[in-house]
Amino acid sequence: MSREEEIKAAIVVFPEAIVYASPELNRATELARQRLNQLVDYIQTLDSELERHEAIIMAAAILDGLPAFLEGNPDIVTGIKSECQVIRANRQ
Repeated sequence: MSREEEIKAAIVVFPEAIVYASPELNRATELARQRLNQLVDYIQTLDSELERHEAIIMAAAILDGLPAFLEGNPDIVTGIKSECQVIRANRQ
């Protein structure tokens, strides 16, 4: 990849700002995109008549309700916190 391509790849445009995205942020964003697509695919297996955009809206609704669900399940929150500690411990 040329230096110009690296610079272009490192700039992300959001409606509210233009920000520099590190390679780590780019990888994390790509992983999140892949997992979101897997969730949308799964939702479409639950209702095969759902159109893709409708399944995406359903995935967004699930994500919207996720914090409340997690707060109602302290064992899951404890597990998430534990995994966060592992991630922090593996920083380089």
